Order: sequence, then structure tokens, then C-alpha cells
Amino acid sequence: GPDAKLSAGAFKASVDGMSATTRGRVIATIGYEADFEGTPLPMKNDKGEAVNFPPLPWLGARIKWHVLQHDGSQVIANRLDNVLFQRTMNFFGDPELSDYVLEADVATDGNRRVMSTIGLVNQRYLITLDGNRRILEVSSNHERVKESVKFPIRPNTWYHLKTHVLRGEDGGGSVRAKAWLRDQPEPEEWTIEVKLDDVHEKGAPGIFAFSPQVQKRVYIDNIKLSAAE
Repeated sequence: GPDAKLSAGAFKASVDGMSATTRGRVIATIGYEADFEGTPLPMKNDKGEAVNFPPLPWLGARIKWHVLQHDGSQVIANRLDNVLFQRTMNFFGDPELSDYVLEADVATDGNRRVMSTIGLVNQRYLITLDGNRRILEVSSNHERVKESVKFPIRPNTWYHLKTHVLRGEDGGGSVRAKAWLRDQPEPEEWTIEVKLDDVHEKGAPGIFAFSPQVQKRVYIDNIKLSAAE
């Protein structure tokens, strides 16, 4: 219902000495926003920073992300304590969604030589800011879709990334994204627009990070999931 809150848990039923357990989640849909402010930070990570787990219904995210303080705000950041998770993709919304706008503030640690890749997943398409290659890229299966444009990414700098997948009645359409400095006005034109003959019909929203050899952390803040206009 309209008053439902994001949550997850396990349900156990017992009858005549037998029991079974199932798990359930209340997941995000259109109108979801997350800025992580107000999240208590009762734990410490391996660097001694105060942290907490990401929202409980985010699928498989606890071992890959932490909520923490950065640049004066509480944000979500990928964990660098396990090289197995140097690349991570996690979903937080309804897999039946389509024609939505997914946007967030994003940043990567690093220097001129080494940065990380950060992105959003919209309707089964991965839209990333690749710090090391200085590009904004749209991909799905790389043999099917992989296109990019140059983008001058700088380390330790906040950008806003906005994404949308448009699908027409004939199944064709485009994957579109904008990226700009967070403190600047939104540009009118899309930074990249990839036209496709066969667009994925639906897919869950998600977040992505790739920190080669777990060297440089990425940050995400002010996630917003809204209906396309």
C-alpha cells in the first residue's frame, strides 16, 4: 500500500513439529529517493570510519557497500576490504519497472592516473562514468551494446548522472544519459544517446562500481527514481 516502507526479513511457519522459512522484501518503485542522511553509523570499518549497512532490501549489498560520512554528507560507498568485490552491481527496485528516470550524485576517489568507474543500471542497461578512460559509456551485453563518448572526469569531484531508457511501440528506442558537474545547471541535451532497434522492455534500477584492485573508492548520493515525463 501507499504507507509501505522498504524492508526485508524472514518468515518462519511451524506445524506439527515441522517448519519452513521464506524470505521477503519490500522494494523500491517510482518515487523512491535516498540521501542516507539520518542513517545511524554504529559500526567501524577496517579504516576505523563510522559506517552502517545499506538499506536492508537492497539485494546482496551488505557485503559490498557501506553508508558513511564523506564531504560533509552521509553517502553510500563501495567497500574495498575484499578484492572479490572490486566490481559490484546491486539492484534496489522492482524488476518490472520501465520508462523511468534514474539519477544520482556520483564521485570517485583517485588522481590523474588512477580512478574508478561508477554507474547506474536502468532497465538492464549499464550507464557508467569510467574514470580511467575518461568516458561516459552505455552497455548491456558487450557484444550487443557498447557505445561511449568522451567525458572529462576528474577525481574527488561530484557529478550528477541522469539516465532514461525510451522504448517505442515497435520495440525500438534509445538509452540516454546526461552527466554534469553537480554544482552546475542541468544541460538541455543528453550527453549520450544510443539508438537501438530492440530495447529491453523492463528491468530493475541499480548501482554499479568498479574499483580495480580495490584501490579507489566510489561514492553515490541523492538517488532518485521517478517516472519519465
